[in-house]
Amino acid sequence: MKNWIEILEKYRQKLNKYWVAVFVFAFLTFFTGDSTILKRISYSRQIKRLENEIKYYTQEKEKNLEKLNAIKSNRESLEKYAREQFLMTKPDEELFIISE
Repeated sequence: MKNWIEILEKYRQKLNKYWVAVFVFAFLTFFTGDSTILKRISYSRQIKRLENEIKYYTQEKEKNLEKLNAIKSNRESLEKYAREQFLMTKPDEELFIISE
């Protein structure tokens, strides 16, 4: 405790009451309350993560729409999709499933 008192006495002349008020105001503004700097940083990280997810799902949506349009427009692509996804075969065909 003695060390703090000595430090304060040493720098007392250099510390102006206005600077103390500015530091207290800055501390209260930026580090306490509902919108602290730490919360703002975490919110900005969360926003970036969510924007990346939006980009990813938008790309996936476009890919799926292309596949859907291809399936709807061409009967051969519909048959190919059904064979690959649902393991469908014609009556005279045999199906071999190779697992990795």
